[in-house]
Amino acid sequence: MEGRALSMSATDPPPGAPPPTPRQVFLAGARSTMPFLASAIPMGIAGGVLGLSSGLSEFATLGLAMAVNSGTAQFVGFALIADGASWPAIILTTLILGLRMLLYSTILIPYVKEVPQRWRIVLGFGLIDEVFFVAIDRLRNGRLTHHKHLFFLGASGLLYVTWMTCTVIGMSLGSAVPDVEKLGLDFPVTAMFIAMLAIGLTNWRVAAAIGSAGVTVMLAQGLPYNLGVVLAAIVGAVVGAGCELATRRNQPKASEQKENVA
Repeated sequence: MEGRALSMSATDPPPGAPPPTPRQVFLAGARSTMPFLASAIPMGIAGGVLGLSSGLSEFATLGLAMAVNSGTAQFVGFALIADGASWPAIILTTLILGLRMLLYSTILIPYVKEVPQRWRIVLGFGLIDEVFFVAIDRLRNGRLTHHKHLFFLGASGLLYVTWMTCTVIGMSLGSAVPDVEKLGLDFPVTAMFIAMLAIGLTNWRVAAAIGSAGVTVMLAQGLPYNLGVVLAAIVGAVVGAGCELATRRNQPKASEQKENVA
């Protein structure tokens, strides 16, 4: 109970209280992803600098950032462009990096069945690692039952606007930041995993996924093109999905045991 009390938020009110307003749910979503700004701000700025240094124009750099909505895919894409990789290879790599989002979507489907299809398409674009981790714990514990689409919109919208703004800042700095890839950008990534872990400590499935991703990113720091982050994201997604499936399989067994005892 103590752990649960610590994880409570203003997403949904206590039993018997009036349901939250759409504005309250939207703001709760935005607040839930604020801890990740410590990672998004420096990484977004670095993304703007790297885009120009890879040979892309300002328009193409911002356009790619807006289209992929994935820092991992963006950084790897810029590195491949700088190395002269073909566009089919770049696109294929970006798609592979996005496969973990399919795992996230599969896990979320049972919780968002009542959300209109048009909203699910919009929210699917904004579904990134951070948004998934802040939402899934609330959904599982019944702390997010009203205006779910607005919670997702607030959570993803804050990070998206921040990332695009910082990308523009990075482009404006341009050559004023030489060798940006050598500035210790692994720290913001580590900060992101720490923030995720702090949020997910009350849920063993989330903690297992984030913990495995954090260990992977530390062990794979020497890989080129930020592939350590890519590998960490994939490992975390697979571990999280495995834990979720294991929990779902055990739920019917637990229910049967309770009925037999009764």
